[in-house]
Amino acid sequence: MSTLPTINTKPSAILIGAIALAALVASWVALKDDGSAPLAAAYNTTIEADLKRARSLRSAGQAKDAFDILKVHANSGYPSALLQLGRAHMRGWGTSIDLDAARDALLLAVEYDFPARGEAAYELGRLYQRSVGEDCNALAVSWFDRAQDWGYAKAHLQLATHFERGLGTDRNLDKALQHYEAAAAFGSEAAAIKFARILKRGEAGLPADPKRADALAMVALASLEDKARGGSGSASKVLGRLYRDGDFVAMDIKTARRWLQRSSELGDPGGMHDLARLILATETDTTQVRRALAWMRRAVSLGHGGAMTAMGRYHLADRYGLTRDKAVVWFERGVDAKHAGAMAELARLYAAGDLVPRDIKKAIDLAKQGVELGHRGSQTLLSDLRLRRDTVSSNERFVRPDMSKLGSAFTFPPTQMQP
Repeated sequence: MSTLPTINTKPSAILIGAIALAALVASWVALKDDGSAPLAAAYNTTIEADLKRARSLRSAGQAKDAFDILKVHANSGYPSALLQLGRAHMRGWGTSIDLDAARDALLLAVEYDFPARGEAAYELGRLYQRSVGEDCNALAVSWFDRAQDWGYAKAHLQLATHFERGLGTDRNLDKALQHYEAAAAFGSEAAAIKFARILKRGEAGLPADPKRADALAMVALASLEDKARGGSGSASKVLGRLYRDGDFVAMDIKTARRWLQRSSELGDPGGMHDLARLILATETDTTQVRRALAWMRRAVSLGHGGAMTAMGRYHLADRYGLTRDKAVVWFERGVDAKHAGAMAELARLYAAGDLVPRDIKKAIDLAKQGVELGHRGSQTLLSDLRLRRDTVSSNERFVRPDMSKLGSAFTFPPTQMQP
C-alpha cells in the first residue's frame, strides 16, 4: 500500500430494433404513468450480508464467485440483487458483457420500492448511454430524470451533460448549469469541479468568477480526500486525475500516481486504466511497463472499455512487445463494451483495409455508433468517411472511353483513373 498525499485546502452490446425499443418505451411509460404503486420490498439482512460478501469478492478479483451469489438472489426477485446483477452484466463482472440481460434485471429492480430504486433508474440511464439506436439517448435522459425524482442526486450530473451537449434532448445551457449546480449542492464533487471550471473560464453565458470557482473546487477537493481516505476508489481516481492534469491544484505527477495507485488497490477499473497510462507515459523500465500492462489487463477484466481500446492501440503501434496483428481483437472487445474510441479505431482500419478487409460501409456503421454515443471524434471521422465513400462512388460511375476509336494521339489523364 502506498502513502497517501495530503491536499492543501488554502472529477454483448444491444442494437435496439423498432419492436424491442417500442416495448421498452411502453414498459417505462406504464411504470411512470399508470399510477400503480411500486412493489413492496422487505429488507433481508441475510441477503444483504451475501451481497456485501459478493462486493468484497469482486474487489478481491473473484468476480465469478460474486456473480454466482448475485444470480441466486436476483432469481428470487430481491431488488438490490437485481441492481447488482444488472451492473455485473453491464460491466462484465464475472460474466460476459450483456446489455440485454442488464436491462432486464434493472427493469425488474425499478419496479420495487427499495432504497436504491433511484440508483437502478440511474444505471438504466447509463445503460442506454452505452446502447446504439437513435432513441437511446432520449431514453437515457428519461431514466436519469426518473432517478433524480427518486432521490438519486448523481443523476443531475448526467442530465447536465446531456443538456450541455444536446444528446437525447434539445441543447439547453441554462438547464445544464442548473443540473451541475444541483449535483454540486447534493455533494457530487465531480459536478462541483465541472461547475467550477465553467465559472473559472466564464462559459455558457456565465460571467467568469475565478474566486467562487476556486472556493467551490477547494471544498470538492477536501471532500474527495475524505472519501478517498475512507476507502473510495472513485474519489481516489478523481484526485489522481486532478493532480495529473493540474486542475485546481499544482500539477504533481508523483502525487497523481499515489492517488491512482490507491484507486487501483481499491478495485476501481478507471483508476487502473489511468494508473497504467500514467506509468507508461513516465516510465521506460521493463518492470514498470509490465506492471502497467498488468493493471491495464485487470481493468479489462472488470469490463473497462477504455482499457480494451488502449490495449488495441498499443498492439497497433507495436509497443511494449505487443504485436500489431492482435490489435483488431482488442478493438472488437472495446466495441462490444460500447467504447466509442474502439469504434473509431476499428472504423479507420476498415476504411484503410489495414489488418481487416477494406469495407467503407462497415467503417461508416462503426463511426455512426460512436456518434450515437456522443463521441465528438467519431463525428469528424464519419464526415470524412462519407466524403470518401461518395468520392469512390463517383469515380466508379466514370466509364473509360474506348481509346481505339479516339486515335493514338489521345492521352487519358492519369488522375482520372484513380479509384
